[in-house]
Amino acid sequence: MYMALDLLVWHGPVWGALHRQQGESRVDRVARVYGESVTHDELTRFEQEQNWLRGRSETPRIERATMLMELVRRTLLNIRTRYNDKNLPDYTKEARAELARLESRAISEHEFETWLASQGYTRQSFEQRLAATMKSAALLERAVDPHCAVSNEDADRHYELLRDALRIPAHRKVRQIFLATLDKDPRRVEEQARSLLQQVKNGVDFARLARNMSEDDATAARGGDLGDVYDTPERILPELPLFGEDALPADEAALVQSKWGWHIVILGKVEPARVPSAQECRPVLKSAIRSAQRELAVRAFFDAALREAFSKEHLMIYGE
Repeated sequence: MYMALDLLVWHGPVWGALHRQQGESRVDRVARVYGESVTHDELTRFEQEQNWLRGRSETPRIERATMLMELVRRTLLNIRTRYNDKNLPDYTKEARAELARLESRAISEHEFETWLASQGYTRQSFEQRLAATMKSAALLERAVDPHCAVSNEDADRHYELLRDALRIPAHRKVRQIFLATLDKDPRRVEEQARSLLQQVKNGVDFARLARNMSEDDATAARGGDLGDVYDTPERILPELPLFGEDALPADEAALVQSKWGWHIVILGKVEPARVPSAQECRPVLKSAIRSAQRELAVRAFFDAALREAFSKEHLMIYGE
């Protein structure tokens, strides 16, 4: 981030060091990487593409600097990919599938075609761009993968350091049918809730009632299943007595009122708090360690590529 600010906002010492070839025309370029120009138009298209993928309309200026450095890194990676092309898989099939996925996000085929044209692409050229990006990603993974090996012993050492933080609070499963009271006659909603409670007690299928009657769309589609609710200060439905001496019994339908409305609930048994074993935690810990190692390895890969390009004066970055 410091380098990006120096180059594009402050025009500080790094910016000055990179501008040795003062006689070279730089009107349309923002960077030159091993003789390949990165133009203002390419940067603009890259920004528009990233904004479209992220669902936003414009790029903050400070992020524009970050995007330029990202485009420089991608150019370096693309150059290295071309030199290793024969050693990498063909991603045409995967690129075609990704193109179809992106098109499915557009309102219509015409809108998608219009967007492609605005970025200077045809379907074929964009598919080729996607395949090239996937091939570059494969090259990067091949470079960083040797640095991301995690053993059981590594995970166990982290387990000992994090044991207390890994404690799982008491929890129990919760199913509900929810009726909202907002902008409704509270007495009529309560009567409906009590009627549904009685139906459940009479043996009517809870999941079917939840799908048909619950006003909580997220859980209604799952037959009222809220999943596991944990005994934490931030837990949902604090009005619901789930834990402690006043906890509702398991497997019995109950009616509870909250500030949002009425809840017909059925609770599972309370699973007591515990610290999971090292063996239980290994998959999650190994994944977390591997992610951290990968981030460091990717950063080291691009730092080395940038240093090499700078030292050989094959990387020039210009002001906007």
